[in-house]
Amino acid sequence: MGEVEDLLQQFLEDRHNGSLLQQAIEGLQQLRGTLTLIELRGAALLLAEMIALATDIPEHDGTDRNEPLSALCDSLFLLERYLQQCRHQGFERPELLLPTINQLRANRPGVPALSDSHFYSLTAESLPLTLRGQQEQQPLDGRTFNRLRQMYQLGLLGMIRDDGLAASAPLMQRALVRWQSTLDPSAATLCWVAAAALEAIEKTPLQLSSPRKRLFSQLDREIKKRAVRQPSPAPANNPELLRELAFLVALGDASCERCEEVKAALRLPDTGYTELELQSSFHRLRGPGVDVMRSVAEALREELTAIKDLLDLLARNAGDPEQSLETLGGALQRLWKTLSMLDLPEAAAAIEAAAEQLSSWKSADIELLEQIADAVLMAETAVNRLDERGSDVGPVPGSVPGDSKEPVELKEARIVLIEESQAGLSLAKRAITAYMESGNDIMHLMNVPSTLETVRGGLIFLGMTRAASIINLSGRFIQEVMLERRDVPKAQQLEVLADALTSIEFYLESAERSAVATTDVLTLAEESLAELGYTLAGP
Repeated sequence: MGEVEDLLQQFLEDRHNGSLLQQAIEGLQQLRGTLTLIELRGAALLLAEMIALATDIPEHDGTDRNEPLSALCDSLFLLERYLQQCRHQGFERPELLLPTINQLRANRPGVPALSDSHFYSLTAESLPLTLRGQQEQQPLDGRTFNRLRQMYQLGLLGMIRDDGLAASAPLMQRALVRWQSTLDPSAATLCWVAAAALEAIEKTPLQLSSPRKRLFSQLDREIKKRAVRQPSPAPANNPELLRELAFLVALGDASCERCEEVKAALRLPDTGYTELELQSSFHRLRGPGVDVMRSVAEALREELTAIKDLLDLLARNAGDPEQSLETLGGALQRLWKTLSMLDLPEAAAAIEAAAEQLSSWKSADIELLEQIADAVLMAETAVNRLDERGSDVGPVPGSVPGDSKEPVELKEARIVLIEESQAGLSLAKRAITAYMESGNDIMHLMNVPSTLETVRGGLIFLGMTRAASIINLSGRFIQEVMLERRDVPKAQQLEVLADALTSIEFYLESAERSAVATTDVLTLAEESLAELGYTLAGP
């Protein structure tokens, strides 16, 4: 590997000397043979891609090939780190090399990227395609099909725009569950596995990358093919899409009930790792080693100790205040720059602000020193996490990124009120489900109107008057039709009512972000209630 690296470096300096590139390719071929022999298939595949890319570079003209050559050098460096990790662990994790492999393939025109499940031991041919939908189906009319697809697409749009799965997932899940009992068996099976995959992303949680978002977009296109009144027969299922969704299910943990059901039915093989373990390995592979970061953390702790001693001297008005103030200012400047380099933006910003405040300090200003001490303690927490987790450090828990003029107390009150409203909606939906499962026992519904009235009051307080009106109509339907008149609604009517409540749940999650057109989801809820005979104008 060292010889190949030297040859590539020489070729970068002398782009017209094709013999250097050819020798590097021969060295890569030897490496691939060695790694294939010892059965490191991830490393062997990476070398195969490196050879293919290097071969595409003109032997006597590499002048305009900076990106491919840079990708080759980066891959060689990463491969060395990967082999070190394999040696220490005693096994290889080929999935760690997929991003690098895809980077190499991106430099070759017409070569598609490999999927996240490339190394997963599951073939599309082994998957049963018609596990669901065998029971007697209840075909959807065109209007209901379009409403469900719009519901799915609203959730999908929120997912694509990263508005948070707490808002998008319930809407998408609702549509997928309804389709399972109404579409043909192959599509019903696909929706069933997709619902489990969505649950795995939400609850495990799994990283919502662009390729994974595209899977759910692809599912939408598959569902479109099953539209009612389609002149041709329903198309066959997409086994590759089913396999990719099944891979996400396999990554789900025990908290996902749907995932456990799908795993058992499809007999999914174990991936051998969790998403968290994989991401942690990614960080270790690409970042500095743990020993390096511990050394950095130790040096930073010494700096923090010195800063705390200076703060103590200033607080007690001991020693030379001017000298201590100058030394403290320099130490804070060095600290925030170091924290910025270590990708700890919140802690760095706090220390930078503290350094600026220090210039206005006057003797006996204890309050200002306390503010600086708070920033130092925040930095100390970040450094401790740096020591514990190596280079795998994210935002400090409890920190709120960004700045807002809104008082913290008001923001927290709004959050609590939204959570309480969501809990009320969930309680109402569970009561409706219990009503259906108990053979229409109205005792399960007795508290639902009052619960929805509480939710309505919360929405009015939040300024969500239109959503409050929809909740009012839902409560009236339950009170007037199901409790007072004792009418037993059809299953389809209860499904429509649940659709309306699910839409309001989505609205509560997404209204603050304003990224998805929230008016669309409210219109969807109004249309659902209109099917029950209740409109905003009132029947």
